[in-house]
Amino acid sequence: MSDHLKLVVSNGSCPDADSVSAPVSRSKELDRYRMQVIAAEIWSDWLRGAFRRPEDVASFFGVRNSTAWNWWNAASRPTADKVMIAVLEAPGFLDHLSASVAKGVRRVGARTEDAA
Repeated sequence: MSDHLKLVVSNGSCPDADSVSAPVSRSKELDRYRMQVIAAEIWSDWLRGAFRRPEDVASFFGVRNSTAWNWWNAASRPTADKVMIAVLEAPGFLDHLSASVAKGVRRVGARTEDAA
């Protein structure tokens, strides 16, 4: 057996090509830029409901107190690993996130209808 990998390229059609669906765009459903803007507010709202004080947040997520205070005051948003910790270890975070996003989507939809 060879110690080298061999790449085989075929220009023929892929037999499973029909089973692969085209990516679905959620841009009409979810304003991604708006999510980026309101992420810190959503995070802060959840933290204030789930923790007594920023020092508890710092301890739970393993961040500095200054970071916890920035989150608490919606001055910054968390990194993906901290959001994953909240998803996996903090009951209620996903419900809060879903409700906040749904509220935001309804708000965007209402503005679009008002403009028409």
